[in-house]
Amino acid sequence: MNISKHYIISLIIITCSLNSYAQKNNVQNAFRALEKENIEEAIKYIELAASNSSTSNDVKMHNYRGKIYYEIYSNDAFKSLDDKAILKCAQSWIAVYNHPKAKKWFEKDELTNNITKAGVGLFNKGIEFYNSKNYSSSKEMFDKVFDMIPLSKENLERSNVTQESVWLNLFYVSYAEKNNTEAKKNLQKLIDNNYQDPQIYSYMSNILIEEGNNEKALEVIRNGREYFDTDVNLIISELNYYLSSENFVQAEELLKLAVEEDPNNHQLFFALGSSYDKLGDFDKAQSSYKEAVDIKPDFFDAHFNLAANYFNKYKELFDKAQEVDLRNKALYNAKINEANEYLVLAKPHIDYCFDEQPNDENIKYIKDKVNYILD
Repeated sequence: MNISKHYIISLIIITCSLNSYAQKNNVQNAFRALEKENIEEAIKYIELAASNSSTSNDVKMHNYRGKIYYEIYSNDAFKSLDDKAILKCAQSWIAVYNHPKAKKWFEKDELTNNITKAGVGLFNKGIEFYNSKNYSSSKEMFDKVFDMIPLSKENLERSNVTQESVWLNLFYVSYAEKNNTEAKKNLQKLIDNNYQDPQIYSYMSNILIEEGNNEKALEVIRNGREYFDTDVNLIISELNYYLSSENFVQAEELLKLAVEEDPNNHQLFFALGSSYDKLGDFDKAQSSYKEAVDIKPDFFDAHFNLAANYFNKYKELFDKAQEVDLRNKALYNAKINEANEYLVLAKPHIDYCFDEQPNDENIKYIKDKVNYILD
């Protein structure tokens, strides 16, 4: 009986040895196939070795596996074989880096360089997936980058791959997915780490406004402006809050500040003109609209507001002229002439608007009135 048991155990040992040998042979076959650029064959052999317990943690296997999948990721001729090749490459090269025998087989620079290549590849692939609207795969790539950063922090930073740049991209992914909870989490990490980009405060504010939390949105913008007090985008974000709450006095102050910081922004002058309109300051409104047109001569909205304001001013003065005693013809004519001067000012702007939108009823009405009276 004992002899029989010994025989069975020997058979098992022999079988295991043969299996181990076969798997190590698969590793070598994979490497040879890679050298010959027979990538499909390389994948077949390396995955056989990766899935077998005798070689699944083998340092050579993971090194070759990383090389095979990096070749697939980086070579246009093989990219179609595996859209997530860089993820598999990263998994294997992390395994190599952390393997207890790694230092025996590889130089430290080679290990960190491989981690850097895989980390940059993951980051770029995350952007590629994002641009193609494959948000779940994009997130998968960016999440994996966090495993690479501690292993090659300085090298990755030189390629602008940092935890902050990953958080920012994860925000874009979450926001595109309309996952405001995750989007805010990633923005908050950036804010807590004093990330030097004022836009993160605008992004957070916009989400809070979408959610109807306007007071919190204003608080975020004010916090951002403590660090970036002259940033135009933050000023505009705060401005939008005041405009939405019809606080035009505060809006005017912010707009004047924004215009100082960005004097060639036609939209700012238009917004400033709109605020002056709301405050009933005709002269300042027209001056702001004219600045907008000077900067952008084809700015339709500014042309229309100029024409409408001049036309409304004409009507106001025309109505006042009707109050003059008709026996005082000289005064009446003077008032009418004063009113007509605003039609002259309105004409080039309403003509421009008509050329752009000849079927708009409001534009046709003003144009016909102006031409009838001046003719």
